[in-house]
Amino acid sequence: MMNTQTLRSARVAAEIPASLLAAKAKVNRTRLSQMERGYVQPTENELRRLSQALAQLIHARAVVQSAAASVGWPMGGVL
Repeated sequence: MMNTQTLRSARVAAEIPASLLAAKAKVNRTRLSQMERGYVQPTENELRRLSQALAQLIHARAVVQSAAASVGWPMGGVL
């Protein structure tokens, strides 16, 4: 399971907005921000939900990009 620094790095690299990750993982957006900045420690449950949600969002992005590319839809900056 990822720690909060690894999670943040992966989220930023994948260009996933923190608000989207927080909503998907059912974590308060402010709390996620505090976790990512090291002000609060996530519970095991929160960290698990965040890791799973991020993996799902990254996968969904890849699926959408692949589908768009298959029909010639330009994806630059769309997702």
